[in-house]
Amino acid sequence: MSAPLTNAAALKMVAAPLHSKGEETYQEWLDWADSQLATEAEGWGAQRTVAVALLAAHLWLRLTGGNVAGLAPTSAQVSGVVSGEAAADRSRSYAPIATTTIEQAELASTVYGAQFLRLRASRPAFGARMIRVPVS
Repeated sequence: MSAPLTNAAALKMVAAPLHSKGEETYQEWLDWADSQLATEAEGWGAQRTVAVALLAAHLWLRLTGGNVAGLAPTSAQVSGVVSGEAAADRSRSYAPIATTTIEQAELASTVYGAQFLRLRASRPAFGARMIRVPVS
C-alpha cells in the first residue's frame, strides 16, 4: 500500500506554479487553505489533501494574480461554454460557469477553484456551505 498523499504532493500535482515557488511560500498557502476548510477531514476522505491543494492554489491565484509565478493574467482563469467567436480577430468569448452563491462564483473564477467545486460536489458529506473564502 502506498503512503498517503501529502498536501505538498497534491499541490505539486494540481498547481505546479505555486509549488515551484518553494516550500516556505507554498506551505503558508497550504496552511491557510487547510484552516479554511470548515468541515471535518472525514468528509473529504482520501481527497482532503487534493481539496487543500486546490483551495490553496485558488487563494494564491486570486490574491496574487499568479504574477509571482510568471503566469499570464488569464492562465488559470476558468472558461465556460464558448458563447461567441470572431474568425478575423481570432476572438472567443465564454459564458460564465453557472453558480448559485457568491462563494461558488468566487471559487469558479479560477481553474483551481472550479476543480475544488467539482471535487466538493462529488463528496456526499458536504452541504451548500463549508468554507470561508475572502472576496477580494
